[in-house]
Amino acid sequence: MRSTTVNVALVGLGYWGANLLRIFGKTPGARIAALCDQEEQQLARSGEAHAGARCVTDYAKVLATAAVDAVVLATPPASHHVLALAALRAGKHVWVEKPLALTAAQGRELVEAARAGGRLLFVDETFLYDPLVGEMKRLVDRGVLGQLYHLSFERLGMGRIRRDSNVWWNSAPHDLAILLHLVPRRVVRARLHEHAHLRPGIADMAVCDLELEDGISAHLYLSWLHPEKTASVTVVGSERMLRYEGRFKKRTLTLYDYTLDTDDRHGNLVPVRQFAARPLEVPAGAEPLGLAARHFVDSIRTGTEPLSSGARSLRVVEVLEAAEHAATRHSLDA
Repeated sequence: MRSTTVNVALVGLGYWGANLLRIFGKTPGARIAALCDQEEQQLARSGEAHAGARCVTDYAKVLATAAVDAVVLATPPASHHVLALAALRAGKHVWVEKPLALTAAQGRELVEAARAGGRLLFVDETFLYDPLVGEMKRLVDRGVLGQLYHLSFERLGMGRIRRDSNVWWNSAPHDLAILLHLVPRRVVRARLHEHAHLRPGIADMAVCDLELEDGISAHLYLSWLHPEKTASVTVVGSERMLRYEGRFKKRTLTLYDYTLDTDDRHGNLVPVRQFAARPLEVPAGAEPLGLAARHFVDSIRTGTEPLSSGARSLRVVEVLEAAEHAATRHSLDA
């Protein structure tokens, strides 16, 4: 690093790029040095609030700017590999939106390029930086839930229906990142079924069952067509359960104590002797995206591997790819 300030170039100023611009604009130790977008009007509007930033429509000019230390990519998933690879080879640190890449081979190439160049490759798996997810990890690691049985994920809602990629590659990375963070075990089997109700060949609903080592199961339900918005995780153990709701400004974490009388042989039902909910008071702190940006800057300064490094996120891409290769599908063109 030339200085304690990380000079950032933000590439892509659409819906999510605007969020990242807001966050990095107030992240300690970061400075917006350049902005890049193909839409000149959008570029001009964004540049008004960052008078010192170089505004360009040509990505090559960003990479040729010596003052830029890190490139933040908020571009469509299909562009992640080529843009991130070019930035790493230009000697820049890289923040890339999820997923890291659209194939495991592309992901491995990015991880190797970062390693060879001594640069940081960071994937924006925002939920990993939520303090409530951190508390879930702490409770799981301490064995508070007992033996782990099952994890269930729901990411549902209306709106932001994509045209350039399907619900599996857009929504599942969040949940797979949380799953592999909470339960760092190998996925041994995946069964994915995709439904394309709106456009032929582009899934807008997906259901996936996963089997992990040690007999742990997981279930993902993803939909862009649902009346209520939710981003929940349920973790079931032999002694307790956890329920996390990750919607922005509605984040909660609840611990459930339960006791089953499996020795009771009377009747056809296993008696539930206890079932009680305990909302956990975990300070939510700053916005998770802001915490992720700080972690990115700190990792560049200290040279430490971030929680969502490219090497760690590669596991997510591997599961995404393996599941889709074996997927069954129902589509309008079927």
